[in-house]
Amino acid sequence: MRIAIISEVFLPRVDGVVGRTVQLIRELQQRGDEILVVCPAVPETRSSPVPMLEFPSFSCCVYPDYHIGVADQRLIDGLKNFAPDVIHFLNPFAFGFQCADLLRRSTLDFPCLFSFHTQYGEFVKRYPGLRPLSGLLWWIMRQYHNTADLNLTVSESMVADLSQRGFRRLGLWPPAVDTQRFSPDQKNSAMRTRLSGNHPDAPLLLTVSRLAPEKNTGFLAEILDRIPDARLAIVGDGPDRASLERKFARHKVQFSGCLKATELAQAYASADLFVYASETETMGNVVMEAMASGLPVVAADACGVRSLVQHGHNGFLFPPKQAGAAAGFVRQLLTNPRLLETMSAQAVESMTMRSWQTATDVVRQSYQGIMDSGKANRLPPRSLSPAAVLCTKSLVWFFRSLSSSRGLCEGRGSGRATYDPVRSLVESSPPHSAVPGL
Repeated sequence: MRIAIISEVFLPRVDGVVGRTVQLIRELQQRGDEILVVCPAVPETRSSPVPMLEFPSFSCCVYPDYHIGVADQRLIDGLKNFAPDVIHFLNPFAFGFQCADLLRRSTLDFPCLFSFHTQYGEFVKRYPGLRPLSGLLWWIMRQYHNTADLNLTVSESMVADLSQRGFRRLGLWPPAVDTQRFSPDQKNSAMRTRLSGNHPDAPLLLTVSRLAPEKNTGFLAEILDRIPDARLAIVGDGPDRASLERKFARHKVQFSGCLKATELAQAYASADLFVYASETETMGNVVMEAMASGLPVVAADACGVRSLVQHGHNGFLFPPKQAGAAAGFVRQLLTNPRLLETMSAQAVESMTMRSWQTATDVVRQSYQGIMDSGKANRLPPRSLSPAAVLCTKSLVWFFRSLSSSRGLCEGRGSGRATYDPVRSLVESSPPHSAVPGL
């Protein structure tokens, strides 16, 4: 099978969406499939496990290390040459929608699958200057996604949410985690000492996240106010780090920065439980990594996380913004060793069947399904409001006008990687440290 993946962001940037993309590519390659990745160029020199078609880009005002691509006619020429059996628009937004517009205006007609990973319409609500865009972004996303032959998203709760919002032809791309990498066996006394600020015998909470407004990490200070004996390790980095360090200055908190590879796995396995306050996750990779490592999870009852945490079984879900309830669940676990041990075992057990192989089989079957449907009875292109096309162009112009650099990045070179892509993913870059969709 020949698959073109049109992605908003790609290596060397690493976050939950890029991690899922690289795992998908690795699994597809093992099945003998050929892949082309279409993506924005980045300033860094980068390599890739598959051929890439890069487009000029500019940095996003909110996330300077996230580049928005500017698509052009080379997309059509590149797709003609590659001749894919199917096109996968992975987490499409400003760049992906431009590509969809170019494709619709061309004579090319490929089966198209869209996958939804980031709630951009909710994400912007955390930024006062961008909050008015929320309703518009949801409308634009619905318009474009409803032109696809199939839409996948990454949790049962997001399937239900998108259905209520008017998205059609929905399916599930099952969550997955590497249970060999993330395991209770990674527990390490030196790491616990480091994360606890040299107090390894104290109760140790852990959170892993990009430090940005939409992750709501500052909320955890309200939990610590109610459990003064607990210590918190915050793994990750981002634009909010300085303000969060000030907010947590009077608490027993250790900022570790970004950890990767073995250190990240050790961090998960060496804490007592995982706390998470984000209310906008489509799935929650860090939640799965924590549970695979043996940590019960106390998280906000919102979006994709509620599909992972079984309340009272492998963790607890608290009503969003209710610090008293959240602290009560944390205290319940910390003061009841038997409950903590039982939930730890149940957290591990709940992750055992969530393999990348199974998840990729579902996606590949989805590709085959829309390919077979297209051969049997190819439908005319689904209508797209001209206003949606105009809004996409306006958004690109708007974000480019706010960019710190008005020039376009052309990239610094790319090519096939000679190393294992997943090894590169976990060892060369900080996990979960770029755009939302973690």
